[in-house]
Formats: sequence, C-alpha cells, structure tokens
Amino acid sequence: MRGILRIKWHDRVRNEEAWRRTGQTPVDEEIGMRRWLWIGHTLMKPHNNITRQALQWNPQGSRGRGRPRETWKRCVDREMSKMGKGWGQLGKLAQDRSGWHLLVRGLYPAKGEGH
Repeated sequence: MRGILRIKWHDRVRNEEAWRRTGQTPVDEEIGMRRWLWIGHTLMKPHNNITRQALQWNPQGSRGRGRPRETWKRCVDREMSKMGKGWGQLGKLAQDRSGWHLLVRGLYPAKGEGH
C-alpha cells in the first residue's frame, strides 16, 4: 500500500493516514467483521446443523507444554465477554437478520460512521 502511495520510510506517515488515503479498511477490522457475519450466518441455521454444532465443539485430550495457542473460538469468546453476551443471547439476536447486521456495524463501523 505504501508503495502504491509512494510513501517513503522517511516521510513518517502513520498507518491510519495511509489507510485513510486509500479508502481501504484495515485488515484486522475486515477480518473481525467477516468473522461476526459468519457467526451470525451460522447461528441462523437449525440447532441440528453440523456447522452450528461445530461452534460448541470442545475437543478432549491433553495439550502440549507451553502457552495454549490462540484459537478462533477463544478469540470469539473474548469478544463476546467484552460485549457481555453469551452464545444463547447471540443465537436469539441472530434470528433477526437486520438486528444482527446492526450489531456487527456497531462493532465495526464503516468509514464515515465514526469510530
């Protein structure tokens, strides 16, 4: 991106400014938004759907030594706890498609809506 904008290292331009100039969404925000849209899509499915059951799956067994890896589920659980919601509440919210999209837009506002 900096090459496209012809920003040299000595120009001292912040990443936020480079994102603003290109009109692109930062990668971490794009990934987060898509993650929550996928969760909503999955929670709208029936309870017996294998994709929905996979959200609650907890593999058994022993782990290796060291710090546990950051998993997708742990990341989602951490974001849910910040929101103060659980899987049951999210399942009810996801049944209302427009309400779910409002929730995701609240978490990741589009450019021009403010941060």
